[in-house]
Order: sequence, then structure tokens, then C-alpha cells
Amino acid sequence: MKVAIIQFKSVLGDFNANLEKTLEFAEKAAEEGAEICLFPELNLTGYNVQDITAEIAVTAKQIENSPLAKISKKISIIVGAIEESEEHILYNSAFCFSDGKLIHTHRKVFLPTYGMFDEGRFTGAGKEIKTFYIKGIKSSALICEDLWHFSTVYLSFIQGAKFIFALSSSPGRGYKESGELENARIWKNMGEFYSRMTGSYFFYANRVGVEDGFVFSGKSFACDPFGKVIAEASPFKEEMLLINADESLIRAARISLPLLRDEKVEVIFNNLRRILDES
Repeated sequence: MKVAIIQFKSVLGDFNANLEKTLEFAEKAAEEGAEICLFPELNLTGYNVQDITAEIAVTAKQIENSPLAKISKKISIIVGAIEESEEHILYNSAFCFSDGKLIHTHRKVFLPTYGMFDEGRFTGAGKEIKTFYIKGIKSSALICEDLWHFSTVYLSFIQGAKFIFALSSSPGRGYKESGELENARIWKNMGEFYSRMTGSYFFYANRVGVEDGFVFSGKSFACDPFGKVIAEASPFKEEMLLINADESLIRAARISLPLLRDEKVEVIFNNLRRILDES
């Protein structure tokens, strides 16, 4: 299966312009034979939305009736936007479309509100980590800070996810003597570790561009189920990565390292309950 990762530059607050470019990239990916197309966190709105968060939010019904549904008849697509729930709570969400319909929505669970980040002031936190099937592959979609908490990857792992889709808007930080940004290096380390320990493909889509002093670093990548980086984008410019994902490698990785088989979910559950009771 061929998967496209789009390293995307968003226009802050301009949903229509970002949607148009998203559709163009998806069309190009489909022409290249890709079956799934992954975009970065909040690619349809821009990241640093702050006081305009409510103005650019879309409801599930609006996103279901958008051109994204139509193009997903050609190519499955995973995008990021601000979602407004029926209760008028705003979420940083990933929307997954396939076969002409919205098949899954993930609301970002962990909202960074420290250092240069202020998400908790403007969006609510999601409460679920669920898997879904896309092109017949059990998958998980997680958003940026979610992946800095390995509990989200663990929950994806024990539900049997074979593809982990990571949507990110990670600003460049900590330039190293090696010529690589520290945040890009850590993300790659995380991808190598998570893919190897879960026996899954790990697809990381980061954005590029500048917003109010945030310089997004790019360096999107993919890892195979043995923890090997098999594709990597350059920093700072828009780009499309095409990855041939071989499902037989998932089988081989999980047979050689049968961590899912040997996992003891009930032990984790009982200890979490004990820790909560004791606290």
C-alpha cells in the first residue's frame, strides 16, 4: 500500500485557501498511486489560531459535507482542523475520510500549555484513544503532544493498530551542532522507538511555514515496523513523501518480537486502579 505524507504550509485563519491546497495535494498523491494521504495538525486552519479559534471552527456535519468527502472516493485522507462539538466545545481534531465519508475523528487529548504553547486556553481536551479501519488496515491517528505521552501509543498498540498516523505542528527548537533541530531529532527517535515496540508503521506529518514567530521545522518521516526510517522530508519547505507500506513486514515484526501477544492488559488495569485508589 502506498501512503503519502504531505509536509504542508498553512495560511493562518484561511480555511478555504488551505482546503483548496489540501485538495490539490490529495489529487497529486492519488495520481502518484497513493491510497492514503496524511496531512499535519491543523493544516486546514493554521496552528496559532488563539482568539480566532471559534471563528474558524467547523462542525462534524460541515466537515462531512465538505469536498474532502468527495475526494476520499479517490484517496483516503487525514486532515487537521478546529472542531466545534454539539455542546459548542472547541477541539483540535483529526478527521479521517475514506470511500466518500467521514470514518473517524480524533480529538487531541493532551494540550500543551507551557513554554511557547497555549493550547489549553483555547481548546478542550479529547477523552478517547480509538482505532479505526482505513483501507482495511486497523489504524490510530494521534496529534502532536499526544505522542509525547506514551500512554496514547500504548492504547493504540493494545487495540492492535498497525498504522500509527501522527499529525504535528512542531516549531523548530534547539539547533544542534550536527545541523539538525533538536525537536526534529527527538521526533525521529520517538518514531523509531514506537514503530519497533508496536510492530507498526509510523507516519509523521509535520508542517512548515511561519506564524507569529513560530517557525515550523518540517522533517516529516515514516518508519517501518522494525524501527527503520524509510522516508524523510527536508526541513522548512513543502514536500510530498511517498511510502510503500508492506503489510508482510508487520507480520514479520510481530512474530519476531511478540510483545502484543504477551501483553498483560489486566495487570496494567489493576495497577492503574490501585494507584488511583491510593492517591
